[in-house]
Amino acid sequence: MNYQYDLADFKRYLNDKNPKYRIDGLIFWQNRIPLPIDLFNQIFNESNQIVSDYVFQVAASAVTFSHQESFEKAMAVRVVDLPKGDLKKQVRALKEWLNEKLPENSPVVRMSYEVADTLGLDSFTFSIEKVAEALQHQGKKYARLFMPPEVRTQLNLISDCEGVGIDNTDMFGNIIADRYNIYRSGFSDALAIIFNALLEFRILCSGRSEHLQRLRVIVPLVEDIDVRLGKTRDGSLWEPGYEDDHYIILNSEHPLIRNLSEEQSKPLAEFLFYMGEFENSQYSDESKKLVENLRQTVSRSLWIKHD
Repeated sequence: MNYQYDLADFKRYLNDKNPKYRIDGLIFWQNRIPLPIDLFNQIFNESNQIVSDYVFQVAASAVTFSHQESFEKAMAVRVVDLPKGDLKKQVRALKEWLNEKLPENSPVVRMSYEVADTLGLDSFTFSIEKVAEALQHQGKKYARLFMPPEVRTQLNLISDCEGVGIDNTDMFGNIIADRYNIYRSGFSDALAIIFNALLEFRILCSGRSEHLQRLRVIVPLVEDIDVRLGKTRDGSLWEPGYEDDHYIILNSEHPLIRNLSEEQSKPLAEFLFYMGEFENSQYSDESKKLVENLRQTVSRSLWIKHD
């Protein structure tokens, strides 16, 4: 299936990857772990910053593992215990060590730019300050840093990094939990799974994200209105479909529908039928995505208002 890099397609990608990853009202379910949909959306919308943090963690692991003896002698911290909060007590010495090991033309700096490009970070700028911050994180270790194959290929160009990303690959859940002041034990695993999938999604969509083209309005003639009550895949108020002819599904679990009488629902159903028909009649993927995003945003706002 082809995907475009946007929030709606990321939700679809996760659901295609595992049907247990789904939206139900204002909740995103990662298996049995509920995440507020606003948090899920925020993670995606701020993904450039979060993925940049990931690149700096990759760089931090690369420079320390490839200079293990030097680092352990200078900082008295074992590389296998990194990142480590105790380094906050040695920030000055840490930055001096990093400045020595990371000149502009160093292999780790070049690798970082390659990884950033692979992950779609167009405006990435390498920063020793950020690498130092990455090394001071207190949490799971670099053995548990997720490595998509494309990132692993770049890391393999740096010597002695075989110990990075060999375990549970759940390290970044803690980092995201800390970013949003979320209780780690409750959500870290779910956040790690979502983030790892986000990296894969960015790689999959690399080079495909384009500016949306202007919509073309195509209004075919429709004689019958086929409106079905059911559950929509993404939690929207309505969702278009096609089986020999156009139809829509009205989400029976949406609070707006639950609170309407049959008489009140008829004009709404007719209006949404033609909205769905309009969505179905768009030819380009860009146009479809723009209408889909409108449908999801309106549905969410109405859910909040009527819940």
